[in-house]
Amino acid sequence: MEIVFGKMQDQMSERMRRRPLLAKWIKRIFGYTLVGNYARALTFKELLSQVPLTEFKRIMDLGCGYGESAFMLADALPDTRVNALDINQQSIANIARLAEEHQMKNLETHPATIDTLENLDGQFDFIYSVDVFEHIKEEEMPFAEAYKKLRPGGYLLIKIPSREQLTILPEDWFEDHHDWLEDEHIGQVYELNDLEQRMSKEGFIVQYAAYADGWWSRLGWELGYLSHKAGPVLQLLCLPFAKLLVRFDRLVHRRQSGNTIQVIGRKPL
Repeated sequence: MEIVFGKMQDQMSERMRRRPLLAKWIKRIFGYTLVGNYARALTFKELLSQVPLTEFKRIMDLGCGYGESAFMLADALPDTRVNALDINQQSIANIARLAEEHQMKNLETHPATIDTLENLDGQFDFIYSVDVFEHIKEEEMPFAEAYKKLRPGGYLLIKIPSREQLTILPEDWFEDHHDWLEDEHIGQVYELNDLEQRMSKEGFIVQYAAYADGWWSRLGWELGYLSHKAGPVLQLLCLPFAKLLVRFDRLVHRRQSGNTIQVIGRKPL
């Protein structure tokens, strides 16, 4: 089984689709081009080693966004049904189109919230939600609905930004990003112990909990963010170094603190 992230970026990015030949060469030379998503994918792939992935028959991507993780798992696990769920109807339509074009018959899409899938209670072996719950008010986070959708013994993986963030470069360089966070990250309220306690309160047995994305990963993200604002040429020139920092962080980070937290819980048998 080979798990490869970002294989369809050139087909999913509107900017890349406008220049397909250039996008092909950029992909070949630089690989995946968004540092934040690259770091997220590395963490997610590490987390997948904590669950019996090849045993799962049905998986839900809860808040799938552009669908990159859903495509990755549907491609790696052709005998597993992957359900991609998101409230963004345009994203879901694009995912459905690409799944049909690539004949990924094991990838299903749902332009809906999890509570509307009443006919799928107890059907999933694994539900994951990567950087989604921070966009939801704490009291509305769908832990209970995910619990209902899992079969006994099924797993729920939650990854979100930690409440306290490490920063390196001057914060006023990221003022527009901070403004966006204030509006969007209404649920960025947990540190690792808090998320563990919430999972236990919702009935899950915590199987794994850790921080990720330390100082080096943060610096890689900051360089990627600033170079992206400066224009596509500088972004590409900075990209290899930024990605190297993200990878280096995975080697040296001690997981005692970090900018992201992740917990895997299991529904009791």
